[in-house]
Amino acid sequence: MKNKAFTLVELLGVIVILGIIATITVPIVQRTILENTEEVYQDQVASFEKAAKNYVASDVYNMSTKCLNRTCTVSLDTLQKEGFLPSGDIINPKTDEKFNMENIVDITYNGGNFSYNYDETQDN
Repeated sequence: MKNKAFTLVELLGVIVILGIIATITVPIVQRTILENTEEVYQDQVASFEKAAKNYVASDVYNMSTKCLNRTCTVSLDTLQKEGFLPSGDIINPKTDEKFNMENIVDITYNGGNFSYNYDETQDN
């Protein structure tokens, strides 16, 4: 009767092949996760700036007077209380912690145009 078991050499060969595959794929998966996390974070920042834009649009006359030739600010907390951001905790995808709602979006009005900027250094 013939024995149908794997030999030790065959099992070691399979383990070596799996190790090589893991060595190749793990860094690729980690890089993909990091890139996607950064993309989600940038989308979050864009949503803060869009919320500030909607906030200004809700009272454009007063905001254009208030921010004329200087930078005004609006906090994430104000945007949330006014209904321009969703209620509840807003999670930073980079740290998996809540965004500090005291963080601000800068609003500048020059020459008939508003510009919006969320300073990402607030999250460090």
